Amino acid sequence: MKTTRGISITNKLTILCVAAGFSVLIMGAAEPVQASSGTEGASFLDIPVGAGPAALGGAYTALAADAYAPTWNPAGLGFVPDNELSGQHLSYLESMNYEYLSFVHPFDQSRDDGTHRGIGFSAQYLASGDIPGTDINGNPTGSFNSHYGAYNLSYGQTLGQKLSLGVTGKLINAQIDDVSANAYAVDLGSLYKVNEKLSLAGTLTNIGSKLTFLSDGDPLPMAFHAGAAYEANNRLMLTMEGVYGRNATGSFHIGGAWRPMEALSLRVGYRTDTLSGLSPLAGFSTGMGLHLFGQELAYAWVPYGDLGNTQYFSFIARFGGREEERRNLIHYQTIKEHRTVKSGGDQTISEPEYQQLMQLLSDDDTHVAQTHQQEVSK
Repeated sequence: MKTTRGISITNKLTILCVAAGFSVLIMGAAEPVQASSGTEGASFLDIPVGAGPAALGGAYTALAADAYAPTWNPAGLGFVPDNELSGQHLSYLESMNYEYLSFVHPFDQSRDDGTHRGIGFSAQYLASGDIPGTDINGNPTGSFNSHYGAYNLSYGQTLGQKLSLGVTGKLINAQIDDVSANAYAVDLGSLYKVNEKLSLAGTLTNIGSKLTFLSDGDPLPMAFHAGAAYEANNRLMLTMEGVYGRNATGSFHIGGAWRPMEALSLRVGYRTDTLSGLSPLAGFSTGMGLHLFGQELAYAWVPYGDLGNTQYFSFIARFGGREEERRNLIHYQTIKEHRTVKSGGDQTISEPEYQQLMQLLSDDDTHVAQTHQQEVSK
């Protein structure tokens, strides 16, 4: 076996997989995992990105119409209303750090054919601290470090008012000490808005080449995701998805969010693909989001039993007013003028347009509309 600075490539892969590989967690492997032994390469791609998605148990495929679309579901770019920027810092297992950055941009939101388009970019970077190395006799030879990275370019477009399709191209890079490997992959996504409350989605992720160190190559963690999200009202949301992987194993993710006030979301989730060999708590996740001036700061806590806990911190920054909010404001002003002319001295107003507006506005906007109605009726 070829070595670098007295450390075999297989041993390096073993250390990295034990520290960060979700494939190891899925199989519950406490034993060393060697390259080309039926394992998957770049298992870090299965680690959820974003505190919000992580807190929801990773059930985010049907919700990704935001800055997380390039990673979770590129079809969501067809429904992104604004420029959005997201970032993440994650203190992961075994002193590893997982960083994430993405940006999405919508195009031609008022095209004559009714289609909406968007592009996005994202970067994921998982880095280890110093890992002690030994030679074939177990003698210390110093330390080395390693990292994994994925760099995604995505495009999504609606077909009509309800269906959007998308594609992501990605470059995956890994380096262990002075040995590196590259792989290329594609994600395919779909998102269907059944109505204002229900969304359905499907993705096929990580279709691509093997990640090969020297002569040892492992396939990427290709998987099919089928998800659904239901917003019961503007306070309560439920989401779930099933995942079927290359290794013929299936898992289930479920999550829910409750918004007791406009500025706060409380989230909880559970997933089954992190349970093998660990306690039931290893599938649990929870977190919260703070919504201030249209921006979001989020936190998530994801335990892995005896392996330790992970702490997510992330944000989503939005630039420019949301198209829906602008449309609601215009609609409100139109109805306001119409009601002012039409109502005169009437005490009761019941135009159908006003009832439609009440359904479109948020709680804050609804409060404004109600206040205005009281003033008119005085």
